[in-house]
Amino acid sequence: AEGTDYVRCGAHEDGGVTGAMKIAHATEGFGLDVELHGPGPVHRHIMSAIRNTNFYELGLVHPKVKSTKAPVYQDYSDDLDAIDKDGNVWAPDGPGIGVPLDWDWINAHRVEEGVLAES
Repeated sequence: AEGTDYVRCGAHEDGGVTGAMKIAHATEGFGLDVELHGPGPVHRHIMSAIRNTNFYELGLVHPKVKSTKAPVYQDYSDDLDAIDKDGNVWAPDGPGIGVPLDWDWINAHRVEEGVLAES
């Protein structure tokens, strides 16, 4: 009882968007907030869809630190410029996760192809 103040989860570690949403809803049932681990457009969308969160994690944000943006995203920032004058960070509003993917970068870094399951 009262063993924690919040629950931490992340779409990358906990079963994707669906897994993170399930954790957030279960956490809300216990009257706790959920903190999403790490930045990114997927976590911004999850935060926009749940009530029991109030903390967005930006990693290594400092004027002297080079951008930590994942190179797979185009036209997206999780640097200081992502925070508006009121301290808000907004979910991108494009299709899918909201940001275009850099398919040239993705294809240049492909390591293997295969079929995981026959349909």
